[in-house]
Amino acid sequence: MKPQEIIEFIKNERIRTGLSQSRLAKESGLSRELIGKFELGKHSPKLSTIEKIGKALDLEIVIRKRGEEDERHRSI
Repeated sequence: MKPQEIIEFIKNERIRTGLSQSRLAKESGLSRELIGKFELGKHSPKLSTIEKIGKALDLEIVIRKRGEEDERHRSI
């Protein structure tokens, strides 16, 4: 996923769960201004920031090499 696609996914998840930017900021320990900049594409978050936002949205952030299957979904 490209960085902007990640941000768009996070924004959609925030909206889907009914959280305001302010509430997400509070839950993630970030500023509302920073959340707004991410969503507008004016700033790219670091991985550690994405992890904080993901935790606040109850998302699991997984990084794996392309082509690798998720262990839980492998066929036997």
